[in-house]
Amino acid sequence: MQWINALVSCTDTAAVATACFQPGDFPVADDALLESALVECVAQTVAAALGSRARSQDPFDRRTGGVLAAVSNFRIESKPPLGKTLRIEVRELKRFGPMLLVSGVITCDGRLVASGELTLNA
Repeated sequence: MQWINALVSCTDTAAVATACFQPGDFPVADDALLESALVECVAQTVAAALGSRARSQDPFDRRTGGVLAAVSNFRIESKPPLGKTLRIEVRELKRFGPMLLVSGVITCDGRLVASGELTLNA
């Protein structure tokens, strides 16, 4: 399931993606986006960035996989409105072999929606 709509920018250590959810979408219940979907949007932004970086180095690289290992300090600050574009920003904090610690910030119209850190086995 792909929930991010676009990878807007990608550098060696940061990336920005967008997502927009509508009533009836899988992660929407009782006209509200499930909070777990926000964590998944951050994880998908990291995955899209890793894929983009791999393809820029080797256009035939078709890596698959990656596992979300831990979620820490993830706070939901406001309910994201349906039908509005969410901006998901991720930044690499630490890398140790295949393990990657990233920070993620989700905003909507300049307002903080959620933030936190994910550890991934990339």
